[in-house]
Amino acid sequence: MKTILKIILIVINLLLIVMLLLSTLAGKVEPSKFIGFSLLSYLYLYLLIANVLFILVWLLFGSKWFLLSLVGILIRFSFIPLYFQIGGTESLSQEERAEASSIKVMTFNVHLFNGTDVSYEVVDTNMKGFLSIVDEESPDLLALQEYIGQGMTVNLTEKLRERGYTYVVSGYDSGSITGEVIFSKLPIQRVVRIEGPSKLYANLLWGDDTLRLYCLHLSSYGLDESDHKHLSEIYHGEVPYGQLSPHDGTLRKFRRTIVRHEQEWQTLKPYFESKERMTLVAGDFNETPASYFYQQICQFFKDSYCESGQGFSTTYHGLLTRQRNTTFPAFRIDMVLHSPDMEAVAYKRIKSDISDHHPVVVEIKKKK
Repeated sequence: MKTILKIILIVINLLLIVMLLLSTLAGKVEPSKFIGFSLLSYLYLYLLIANVLFILVWLLFGSKWFLLSLVGILIRFSFIPLYFQIGGTESLSQEERAEASSIKVMTFNVHLFNGTDVSYEVVDTNMKGFLSIVDEESPDLLALQEYIGQGMTVNLTEKLRERGYTYVVSGYDSGSITGEVIFSKLPIQRVVRIEGPSKLYANLLWGDDTLRLYCLHLSSYGLDESDHKHLSEIYHGEVPYGQLSPHDGTLRKFRRTIVRHEQEWQTLKPYFESKERMTLVAGDFNETPASYFYQQICQFFKDSYCESGQGFSTTYHGLLTRQRNTTFPAFRIDMVLHSPDMEAVAYKRIKSDISDHHPVVVEIKKKK
């Protein structure tokens, strides 16, 4: 009986190792040609944890089979810092910031200020909570997604202007300050909107230099409450194997959106290939660090989390509906990237129920 159990554990262990290694290949294969690696990339962190648990189990029984998972993890060890960091810096003192001549940027998908229970009743309260975060952090630049500037009683856009964010642009050339919006204390020289309102950049005056700030919101998955419930059940192991077919509606939405992200990358890539000025890329990528989009864009930029982050720093914490009490697994999908001529000296993920995302605040300095 013990031999049979051991064989079963070895088979499961091998399967988890193979899945772990395959989940790191999403950046090598275009999703439109093969979607499997991209779908597995969402599971990388959970597969990593499962393999670590297997190492502990084998060690507990004094078995050398722990080497299976250990070797599998070491083969793609470079992925671990994309998900977990130790010893980062959350913020600089005023003296350190002055010495570094750094600027502070916040990216935040505010989710229309509906909170985590998708309730329009909390918009004004959440707008005031957002202003408290802004007052506490005092960022120089705000890259906001799913933004609205007017609540029932709060004119948020005017409140931000009063706080020094004199320069405001959105993805809409009609002048509507909604959707993807950049608020800046630095003068804006030029604004370019890329294929619709969800992607734009602004050239900013930063001392004697020009800084380009991209505000991006990649295509959302269009998941409804039933999808969130389904994914929560999958996450908690409550869905029978037969219901996990590739024809499932939720997985079909994932496939469609992942391929759309590949198309968005092809649109953005020519902009990123230009290295004529310092560049920040901030926003809601709707993709994890193991994804095709992230692996491609990081050929041009550095991830501020990998330089100064700490812990897991998940930024999407999912919906919690009062009616069904369903949750969605957490991921790090909101990011601030920068060109190699700059350095992230502080990184902070701020826990908040204002949105289904958490705001990310990064301090950036020029390299000498």
